[in-house]
Amino acid sequence: MTKLQIRILIVEDDLVDRMACRRALVNNPDYEFVLSEAETGREGLRLARAQKPDCVLLDYHLPDLNGLEFLAELRNDLGEILVPVMMLTGADNASVAVEAMKRGAQDYLVKDVNRQYLELLPAVIQRVLRERRTLMEKKQVEENLIQAEAKYRFLVEQIPAVTYTTALDELGKLLYISPQISQLGFSPGEWLADPEGLFKQIHPEDRALLRSAIARGNESGEPLRCEYRLFTRAGKVRWFLNEASLVRHASGEPLFLQGVLVDITQDKDIEEELHAHRRRLEELVANRTMQFEKQTAILESANTNLANKLDACTQAGSALKKYADQLADLYHNAPCSYYSLDPDGVFIHINDNGLKWLDRTREEVVGKMRLTDLLTPASGKTFLESYSRFKECGWLRDLQLEIARADGTSLSVLLNATAVKDVAGRFMMSRSMMFDITDSKRAN
Repeated sequence: MTKLQIRILIVEDDLVDRMACRRALVNNPDYEFVLSEAETGREGLRLARAQKPDCVLLDYHLPDLNGLEFLAELRNDLGEILVPVMMLTGADNASVAVEAMKRGAQDYLVKDVNRQYLELLPAVIQRVLRERRTLMEKKQVEENLIQAEAKYRFLVEQIPAVTYTTALDELGKLLYISPQISQLGFSPGEWLADPEGLFKQIHPEDRALLRSAIARGNESGEPLRCEYRLFTRAGKVRWFLNEASLVRHASGEPLFLQGVLVDITQDKDIEEELHAHRRRLEELVANRTMQFEKQTAILESANTNLANKLDACTQAGSALKKYADQLADLYHNAPCSYYSLDPDGVFIHINDNGLKWLDRTREEVVGKMRLTDLLTPASGKTFLESYSRFKECGWLRDLQLEIARADGTSLSVLLNATAVKDVAGRFMMSRSMMFDITDSKRAN
């Protein structure tokens, strides 16, 4: 059976100690240790950077550097030591080895005069690599979670509805609310910091209605759907449709309530107007019975308008109910290409319609291709010149480019973009839209 290879770099100026380490590792029954050696710290640094071994066995006392100096120079620009380092030190330098671990060494072994430490060496190397692998896997999971949260926030913070989550143990206590709450004149932080949360701005006459609806939903597990009034910061009343569902753990245990608030004030105004029309029609019928024939045309016209408005109200209600389900479809099948590029111009996101334009799959494009890979040479040069300026100024408008598609045809597009920067003002990614202008260019 083929043994798993482990590449080890031994940085040790003592030839006898290097040979002892080699003998301790060469005949391991479980692993094939592939060894390289360096007699000085500088040579060890060069090999560590060039070979990227799985583990470095580092003697503390070297002709040119000590172990702490070696660790300091091994760090990358982010201050990280990417290669696991195990310190080998004499019995009188155990405290130094502990200090080395504080500065980035993964573990250490004390070299005793009888060289019994060599018997422990293979097992300690395996443990160091196992711990390193676990750490890297944890870091990858954390990065995946951060990316997933960023994608979720990017989506929910673009829609016109207010997205929120509330705790179950404290009724109305907000855990998250999207920036769209600004339409009421408030920041998300103001609502999140208030213990009353969602209930703070609800009209007093509607609070009992919402509490009852939430209680029924928590008990039955059915989705919440109710309408109520909210006050703006200026004291104006707005009507909202609240639709929410319980989010559960894989075990079935309820975790929190997640929902959306959709402003339906305009629909309520239309509804009230319709009721007013109906009341007025009833008054006309009661007061003008004797003039029925004369008023017939007026009543028919009013009834037609009423029927149209009722139909519009019904359609608006249906559209609101389907709105959340349409968001993903609108994003991926919009009549334009939505995408984001990282600082190097590599695709981070792209919608389905954009992939159709390119005649490529998501696996081919995202994380692998630059936009310049898809442009004609002339357009690639134009884009690179504009992208450099764009990362500084933060916007790009009406840039005309030519895309070279996989089937050999070309596509004329118009590019608009805004920049996303971190709190320090560093460019992180673009938010871009491309429009197909091929037909209009041909017409011209």
